[in-house]
Amino acid sequence: MTSTDPTLRPPPTNTGDTTEARLAELERTVHALAAEVAALRAQLGIGRDTRARASAWRNPPRDAERAERAERSDRKQVDFEGLLGRYGMLIIAALAAAGAVGTFLSWAIGHGYLTFSPAARVVVGLLVAAGIGAWGLNLRRRERSFGSSILGLALAIALVCAYASGPAFHLVPLPVAFVGAAAISWALALFALHEQDEPLWCIGVAGAALAPFVTSGGTGNVFALLAYGVIVTLPAALAISQRTWPVGWRLFYAVTALYAVTGAAIGADRGRLGVAAALAFPLVIAVGAVVPFAPDERKRGAARWLVSLCVVGAALVRVSLVDDVAAMATITTVAALAALALTDSISSVPQSTVIRSWRAQPMLLDWLDAAVLPSLLLYVYAGAALPTTQHMSLAGAGLAAFSIYSWRRPVGALRDAAAAAATLAAFAALEAAAPPPTTYAIAIAATGLLALAMHVARPSRGWLAGGAVLIVFAAASTVDALTSRLAYRFTPFDTGPSLAAAAVTLACIAVARFRPALIDAARRSINDATPRDGMTPFAATSRAFAAAPWLWAFIWVLIELAMAYSPSTSTLLLVVYFAAAGVGCVGVGRARQFSLLRKIGLGLALVAAATAIYGASTYFDFAARISAYLVTSVFLLGIAYWYRRPGAGVGEAAAGHVAEKGGVGEPAEVK
Repeated sequence: MTSTDPTLRPPPTNTGDTTEARLAELERTVHALAAEVAALRAQLGIGRDTRARASAWRNPPRDAERAERAERSDRKQVDFEGLLGRYGMLIIAALAAAGAVGTFLSWAIGHGYLTFSPAARVVVGLLVAAGIGAWGLNLRRRERSFGSSILGLALAIALVCAYASGPAFHLVPLPVAFVGAAAISWALALFALHEQDEPLWCIGVAGAALAPFVTSGGTGNVFALLAYGVIVTLPAALAISQRTWPVGWRLFYAVTALYAVTGAAIGADRGRLGVAAALAFPLVIAVGAVVPFAPDERKRGAARWLVSLCVVGAALVRVSLVDDVAAMATITTVAALAALALTDSISSVPQSTVIRSWRAQPMLLDWLDAAVLPSLLLYVYAGAALPTTQHMSLAGAGLAAFSIYSWRRPVGALRDAAAAAATLAAFAALEAAAPPPTTYAIAIAATGLLALAMHVARPSRGWLAGGAVLIVFAAASTVDALTSRLAYRFTPFDTGPSLAAAAVTLACIAVARFRPALIDAARRSINDATPRDGMTPFAATSRAFAAAPWLWAFIWVLIELAMAYSPSTSTLLLVVYFAAAGVGCVGVGRARQFSLLRKIGLGLALVAAATAIYGASTYFDFAARISAYLVTSVFLLGIAYWYRRPGAGVGEAAAGHVAEKGGVGEPAEVK
């Protein structure tokens, strides 16, 4: 049975011309494939890489490392050369061409050479753009990429003409000019989006961005400039949506920076409306372009860049010394709240950044988004001469915004950053209120307790650290108030600062009382599943919370007694206080087998003895000297008696060791 499938037929038996022809054809195919492979290797640098590996095989490792470094250097030079040649030259050429057209129009109109109607002037510029566009369309049949670039240049020139006819020289009404600019910008964006051509997009956007600057006559309208920037930037962002064009995104960052900084520089001259427009521009671009159009891997980085531009603009306005400082502070506060809301809306997307070297620092980026940048906007006018009520209102708005943001976020760096910023805002509000020292210390301590309560409700290291820092600051301000009193002119524990010290003591007692809940929340704030007995990272924090009320009470009583009644009476009271505190520490340390506390007690006992000697030689009369020595002796004898009794702690091991070796002593009492 014979098969009809031609692929299954046996090869012809004739070895004449047919075989030679097939061999010749095969040889030509092999040569063509070899040439294509060689061209691909030369383009991708594979040949150099292969030679480097061969050199590494023949040479020692050190030579291989040098060859690898040289290879990386060559590749970087080739990449830079290709980037500059493919994109840099085209963009510079487009900017130069657009600048030439804009300069010509500015010169011709300014010198009265273009005396025909405004509509005719616009037609002349559009005819030039149309001619260049036709050339670009013709080139696209043979050189697609270069032809697209020429076509983008034509659209950029058309945008220059549109801006020159409207905001720059008022040849046509502003709405007409902006409608034309918007139509051209969207046409460029849609064309680049359809063609997926990065050079076309780069040339068009670069030329369009330059239009207001090459047509300017030395004076600028900030509102027209920023409106034009929005018209150009929004469709440009659409064109690079879902694209990973590295050059395109860098150009997007540069264009937004150009308009934001320029707007802030000239917006201060237009008062509060100019400042509001300048600070709103980057936020409008973030909301209107980045949030809907940018890919997820670039969304947070682009938004962070735009908020940073808003911060830079606020700083520029601050330096410009705008007269209406109260209105400026309100505007920057609104910008801070808008920036925080923007961060909240995109906080669930993957982390990203504009600067590549920062991509390994996700926690730092989260803190920039949720705390640093909004706080810079919020407090840019913190040192200005604002009314107290406005200072408090602005800080209160920040406190509410950061608290809500922190409450909404899951456990992580964003929640921690917002909680820390909320604590800072609460502190700023109290600073702005400027209450009396006693009230101030009590309010700070109460705010610290509220922050710790927030930590228990919504675990966050920001709330925990912020609350602890506030209580410590309250203690420090109370110490300052206590030591600022006139010495020996008051009754101890019966002054306003004493009341503040009592409030700090109660705050420390509350921290020690609810220490298990605080530590458990701290463990949950880092998603730690370690059982409570194994919470090594928080062991030091737990001990600090437990010791806080005792340490503060000791400092408070020490300050009160050190300034009580008279130098002689104060020194005698300190002798008794140090001796009693030393005995108490030794007793508690002995009962709980806590060696550090016993050592602290011994140190206090020595301080008591030294104070007694100092007082006896400086202040004490005959009776006070006897009293000081007797008190010190009684307390020190008590400590010595404790250390001689069984269960003293450290001494037991030494005595037991001597008894085991048959040494002399009293092993029957010390076991």
